[in-house]
This record gives sequence, structure tokens and C-alpha cells, in this order.
Amino acid sequence: MQSCLGIYIEDNVIKYAKLQKDKDTVKVESYNLTFYENNLEETLRKIVSETYSYKVPISINVSNEIYNTFEVSSLLNKQDTKKAVNIEYEMLCNEKGYNKASLDHNYIITSPKENPEVQKVLSIIANKNDISKRTMALDGNRIDTITPITTSITNLVDNDGRENIAIVNIEETTKITMMIDGQIYRIDVLEEGMGKILENINRRENSYAKSYEACKNMTIYTKNSSELYAETNDYVDMATAVLLKIITHLRQTISEMFSTIDKIYITGLGTCINNIDLLFQEYIPSAKCEILKPYFLNASSLQLPIKEYIEVNSAIALALDGLGMVDKELNFSKSARSANGKAKLNSALKQEISIETIGEFFANLGTKIKSDFSAPFSSSEKLLARGSIACIMTAVVFSVFSIVVSRQIEDKTRRSSSYCC
Repeated sequence: MQSCLGIYIEDNVIKYAKLQKDKDTVKVESYNLTFYENNLEETLRKIVSETYSYKVPISINVSNEIYNTFEVSSLLNKQDTKKAVNIEYEMLCNEKGYNKASLDHNYIITSPKENPEVQKVLSIIANKNDISKRTMALDGNRIDTITPITTSITNLVDNDGRENIAIVNIEETTKITMMIDGQIYRIDVLEEGMGKILENINRRENSYAKSYEACKNMTIYTKNSSELYAETNDYVDMATAVLLKIITHLRQTISEMFSTIDKIYITGLGTCINNIDLLFQEYIPSAKCEILKPYFLNASSLQLPIKEYIEVNSAIALALDGLGMVDKELNFSKSARSANGKAKLNSALKQEISIETIGEFFANLGTKIKSDFSAPFSSSEKLLARGSIACIMTAVVFSVFSIVVSRQIEDKTRRSSSYCC
């Protein structure tokens, strides 16, 4: 049975979900959403402890990533395509003035039907320092995947390519992922999102948790709503204004697509606002608009309302990455491990060793050992422990045997000498 803890991190909110997979069955073991201020490391430590995920693989999202698209010839082989992509990336860095040494670059390639002579490259650039900060906050834990939520969110949809879809993930910002013929075709990032809505409400409530509760109690009224003449408040009007900006951009994007969009899935913090799907449906009648539900969840068999699971969709999507659904070309974890290794080495080389630091080390050693041994052993650790014990026992037996044999040889030598004399 596989397990993975997905943690979706933003500036003020963290979503997490621990999933278990047994063959083709996926189960949400634990999940939650929490708000924090400046104590990211402490908050993550609590999440790992509460979910008992000391040795469980962890999947997190990359932050502040930059998206670009360009085209390369479809006649190129795999090796030449990679060279062409690298050349385009070099040109992009020169044009934008990016410091290439501080960036990590991954990409995916699609083959658009409208032009079979080219391959479309979706380039994703992440800052190595941002990745390093995230992984350092989880220092001591096993981070298997670090991926863009824009690509991971597609894990939640059981899409066979028959329908063209748009996934609108309304978190702090809004990220729209377009899938044509089962391939990720386009990604848009909008500044409008729940970040602006919560920030405006927070000016009055002085608490992001209370601001979020206000959103959960909020209902958007559409022209077709039976509550047409219901009273609204400043919060509803402000939220509606932000959502309409998102809808306007989405409508424009759909009109520019060479293929029709059959379905629009809405996910993220924004789904806490009641009737948000109806608002999208009213302004985009050409596609079916609905709230995104993880494909493996059966609402009739759940003990809790499915809306609670939907609330942490982004974390569930990341956890699915760790359970084998990740696109290896989009995993930034390798560069994170390399950056962290260099950072720790530089820190160790620069650190001054004093009596105080040595004393502090030994003072904390007992606590650290206790913490390390309080975590459950993984199967590989159990195997390693058994092997170590077997080696130690073999060494002990061999040592005893050697001593006995040596003494017997000495006795025989002594007796032989006495006899000769």
C-alpha cells in the first residue's frame, strides 16, 4: 500500500491531504486547510506530526513559476528537439533579462492538430531559491515531487481526451489549464483570485480565517436565481466583481481557441462561494460548468460532505503526483535536492565552531534522537535494521570464534614446546 502527503502552500494558506493507494483504489486518509502568517516551518512540522507522515513521501507545489510557449519543428528527433528547446530557452532568458543560473527550467510538448508541422512547447520556469526555501522548511522529510499545480490539477479529472476541458483553479491567484485532445494546450495565470477577495474582507475582519468563513457563507445570485431580489452586501458585490473579471478572461480565451471547450471545471478556494458554478454557467453557456470533484471519490459512500474534500483539491492533486501520476518532465525535486545540498555545505563551511555551538549541539542531541526514533520505521528501514543486526551478530560470533581458535593454537604450541624440551 502506497501513501503520500500532498501539501499545497500559498502565502497565507496551506492545504494538505494524505492519500493511500491500494492497487487501483485511492483513499483520502486525512486532510485539512489552515491559515498561517510567518511560521511556515512550524506549520509544516505540525502537519507532518498530525498526519503521522514522518517517513511518508511528500509532494508540494512550486511557487511563482513563469509560463511561456514557443514552437519547434515536428520533424526533429527527440535529441534535436531538446536542443531546439534549450536554444529557445536561452533566447528567452536573454530577451527577458533572466539570470539563468538562478532558475530551473522544465517543459512539456504537445502536438496541436491545427498545425501538424510544429510542436508546441509549454515552458515552465521556477526560481531555485524559492524551491530551496520550501524544501528547507520541510528539512528532514522526504520530498518526492515538486510540481506546478497547473499541471498536477489535471490528475483529478478522468479525461480520455474525448472532451476538451478548462480547469479554473481559483486560489490566491487564478490559474487556468486548457486541455485539448487530452493534452495540456495552454496555461493562463491571472492576478484576480481569492487573494484579492480575502485581502479586502480581511481589512474589516482582521483575520484570514474569519474572512474565509465569510466567503463560505456568501451566495452569488445570478439572473436565473430564485433569490433574484435577495439583499446583497459589500462582500458579495466585491467577490462578484473579481469573479466576473476571471469569467471575462476565460470567455475571451475560449473564443480564441481553435477547438471548442466542452466542459469547465471550477476548483480552488473559490469553490467555497455558493453558486459560483451557476455564475460561470450564466456567462459561458456554450460549455458545461461544474465544480471539480476528484474522479475517485464516490459521493454516496463518503462519510463527510464532498464539499470538504473539494476544498483541498489542490493538495489531493499533488498527493496523486506522489502516488505515480506525476509527469517526470515537470518534477523540480532534483534541482531542489541539489540546491539544498550546496546550501547546507556552504552553511557548514562558513559556520564558526565554538564552545557554545558544540554545547548546543550536544544539548539538542538527545531531543533529536528521541524525535527521530519516535517516527515509524518504513519497510526499507526495517530491512536495513534487520540486516545491520545480522551483520553485528555475525561479527560478534566471528570475533568469539577467532579468540577461541587463537587460544587453542597458543595452547597446542605451548604443549608442543614443552614436549620437545
